[in-house]
Amino acid sequence: LDACGGAVGFWTIGYAFAYGNADSSKITFIGNADFVLENIHDGASLIGWFFQFAFAATAATIVAGTVAERCKFEAYICYSLMLTGFVYPVVVHSIWSSSG
Repeated sequence: LDACGGAVGFWTIGYAFAYGNADSSKITFIGNADFVLENIHDGASLIGWFFQFAFAATAATIVAGTVAERCKFEAYICYSLMLTGFVYPVVVHSIWSSSG
């Protein structure tokens, strides 16, 4: 479930928030380009996206063990989307991006 929900969240907005428009001349809260991987076309960039997605999905699985069978399916998918689409990318942008 984390891989499915996480893939959708990280593909649509997560990667853009984390690494979109890395301009080191100004500091930004989140990235603002490359939504839905619109400018990612070569194989090396897609491999880089998949590598980063694996970390985002792993962050979502940490909580999975604590809420297993304790919450509804829809709530867990929403959690996975929110974590991989917003929370994790904001942290990644502030630490790893040149404009964070």
